[in-house]
Amino acid sequence: MRIVALAALVGILLLAVARPARASVARASVDDANAALSAVPARRDAARAALHAATAATDDPEATAEAYVLLGQLDEDDGAYARALANDRAAIQAAPGTRWAFRASDRVDWLRARSEGNFAPLARLERVRHDPALSSDPSVVEALAREADTFPPGMVRVEARMLVAEAWLGRLHRPEAAIPLLRQVTSDPKADPLTARLAERELVDTLIDLDRLDEAQGEASARASLLEPTFVKQVRRLRVRRRVRFGAEGALLLFALLASMAFARAGRDGSLGRAGRALRSLAPVAGLFVALVAVAGGTLASRYESGNAAPFYALGAAVLPLVLLARAWGAVGSARRAARAARAAVCAAAVVAMAFVLLETLDPQYLTGFGL
Repeated sequence: MRIVALAALVGILLLAVARPARASVARASVDDANAALSAVPARRDAARAALHAATAATDDPEATAEAYVLLGQLDEDDGAYARALANDRAAIQAAPGTRWAFRASDRVDWLRARSEGNFAPLARLERVRHDPALSSDPSVVEALAREADTFPPGMVRVEARMLVAEAWLGRLHRPEAAIPLLRQVTSDPKADPLTARLAERELVDTLIDLDRLDEAQGEASARASLLEPTFVKQVRRLRVRRRVRFGAEGALLLFALLASMAFARAGRDGSLGRAGRALRSLAPVAGLFVALVAVAGGTLASRYESGNAAPFYALGAAVLPLVLLARAWGAVGSARRAARAARAAVCAAAVVAMAFVLLETLDPQYLTGFGL
């Protein structure tokens, strides 16, 4: 008899263990809400009703906290930021220490940092930020820039100006309009360090792209604390590089002018034939030498992972006419020692200038090795 009773008791216990625990009311309601939100299209009203039922239940604090978090997300989507903030705080209170409480805490911090103007500026910003059509409409972007000037000091004003500046720099192609907005962000005490650094970098890059190198260097030097030291040095090098470019263009212009004058003078006195004979004798040797230099330099450069052989091939193609012109100029030019020395200097400068122009055009990375 005792054995039968014991066996019955064990059977009851096994059935109790095997029977799945009944889900709490709050958990079942949250599951219904998630199913409604996952539907296509999402059934937001049904989800909200289920979440309210979950928050009214008291049988599962963690499910209740999840319901409050999901309600907060729905409120944010609807632009009801004050209500979203209240729901996130309720989630923390319902189940402190849970993952839902930590998630809600992050949202509370985010919303509180952008609560100026009773969330009205945030609602205006988010409306533009989350609508691709609005954020690509120049009139809407301009209106947001004007409204940002009326926003109370705070993160929303900073983010609105950054949104407008990035629209001008990117898809709307008005970099000049972005410059004053980026300056406002970098000087705004409410801007967080990361945003201020991003704005300063984009400001200097924009000035460089517009070839306003003096302004770019002045900006980089004045706000060097917001930029990487290597970037500040690079901006200074760009200014030096511009001066060298002007010098290179001047050297090429001088070479072309003096050679043209010599050929014109030779044409008048009938000695231009000497240039032709000199070219016929030098052309094969010059062509072979320049080809050797170009191929050797290009092969050597291509052996490196970041190397680029194109500048060397282009240099060979560009230097060959310079060498031939220099030889023709020498054939018809003055034979005096001073004249020959001057010609040699001008021709050498032209070759170096051509090399600089090609490197700057095709692969400026090579110029950094020369401090440019």
